Amino acid sequence: MGITMLFVIRSTLIMALFVVVFSAAGSARCAASDPFGQTTQVASSSLLENWLATNKELARDHALLSACSDSEVFGCETARRLRHIIEDAKAQQGLAVIGHINRAINLEIKAVPQNDWLSPLEAISGAGDCKAYSIAKYFALREAGIAPDHLRLIVVHLDRGGRSEDHMVVATLWQDQWLILDNLTLALVPDVLSDYVPLLVFDDGGVRRYATDHDVFAIGATRRGGLR
Repeated sequence: MGITMLFVIRSTLIMALFVVVFSAAGSARCAASDPFGQTTQVASSSLLENWLATNKELARDHALLSACSDSEVFGCETARRLRHIIEDAKAQQGLAVIGHINRAINLEIKAVPQNDWLSPLEAISGAGDCKAYSIAKYFALREAGIAPDHLRLIVVHLDRGGRSEDHMVVATLWQDQWLILDNLTLALVPDVLSDYVPLLVFDDGGVRRYATDHDVFAIGATRRGGLR
């Protein structure tokens, strides 16, 4: 009887230890609430105003995409081009959905050194800088079915190969890993492998800033230019 009880206690302890180790391993794989694994805080009201204005443009482009679903509607060429990218992405599976949108929009927009904040359709119809690529990808990913809380627009600082400037990218959550979509590469880079310094994050919840000495307020002071 004593041996049986000892065996039960020993088995219970082993099972409890297994659960703790398994839970810890699972927790280690959980992504941070924001990319780059750093804490953020609410940003200034001017930045929020700019982001709210951008969201109005996203809603407008969503309505235009719906209105242009009929291929016979005149003046919908740009909307059809963007819809084609989104529909092709939705036909993919898994990570290929994200990869397709990153690649297609990188190849669709003509790059210019610096430009205003453009809506997705404005960017597709012309040329833009990193903001245009990022906002178009953010919009296309949402239209393709990616959950809003799995998407972020991130302003980062780039210091690489003689370049030192602020830059905008998209981050999307895929299997507990934040992936960076960047107009400078077709690769999807995990945030933990990126050499970018994060400054600001924009998402459905508003605008937050990372703890940094960088002058992030100058970035959002105007919707004209500001990032390369």
